Amino acid sequence: MRHAITLSILLALVIVLGGCPDSSSRSGAPPVQTITQVGSTTILPIADLWQKAFNVAHPEIKIAVSGGGSGAGIKALIAGSCHLANASRRIKAEEQQTAQKAGVQPVEKLIAYDALAVVVNRANPLQEISVANLSDVYTGRFHKWSELGGGQQRIQLVSRESGSGTYDTFRELVVALGGQARDRDFHPDALSQTSTQGVLATVASTKGAIGYVGLGYVNDSVKVLAVIPLGGVQAVRPTAETVGDKSYPLARELYIYTNGEPTGAVKTYLDWALGPEGQKLVEEAGYIPVS
Repeated sequence: MRHAITLSILLALVIVLGGCPDSSSRSGAPPVQTITQVGSTTILPIADLWQKAFNVAHPEIKIAVSGGGSGAGIKALIAGSCHLANASRRIKAEEQQTAQKAGVQPVEKLIAYDALAVVVNRANPLQEISVANLSDVYTGRFHKWSELGGGQQRIQLVSRESGSGTYDTFRELVVALGGQARDRDFHPDALSQTSTQGVLATVASTKGAIGYVGLGYVNDSVKVLAVIPLGGVQAVRPTAETVGDKSYPLARELYIYTNGEPTGAVKTYLDWALGPEGQKLVEEAGYIPVS
């Protein structure tokens, strides 16, 4: 009798479960594919907008976005742990070599234009600074703002960490004077921050502080300085127009790297990102579209 009851229960379960397919079978929906996008925190505001809009337009493809810095994104691409590496700088020669040894072929996609904004505390009376003086500030040749017409506070340097593409770009364009003085480096007293938000918070709360951030992150908590190019006399403010016409000296390009030419879902996503809808969101995020 006990065996008969058990068999009856099992038979009933088979009938019930067999008549209830899972939700994906009922709806006929294809399986969801996940694309992982890792790297530059500068690109995060763009990537977050892309993620939300693309997931609505293409529910069959999920975009998973995280930061960590340009270097971390490229390392993840080489390691095969992400599909897309966000970078606020070009891939370095040594990274290319590491990729080749691992059988990875990084392919570069230009996704947006950006600029590094030089920011100081709002109490600082300074309005502009030259690239040459900015280099001297970050290498420790100036110690007080009074040496630059900016008040009596001691200068507190705020920087990004060395794995950041923003750090690399600022080091090249400013500290090394556009490559003219590669022996120059950041002063060791610079406060290293792991995120752009950390730079902004430190500058906003420290009267003598100076920092640099991507233009898309600028807010009212800090003051943005106009910058005089090397060999120039006229200070230029970072705007969409001055970045677009390259008159602002700290303009830069933003990239996504893939392993080989993108195909399948990755290609669908990048085609959308570089198309009208994706580039409109680039502008909405405070950056300059490439098309």
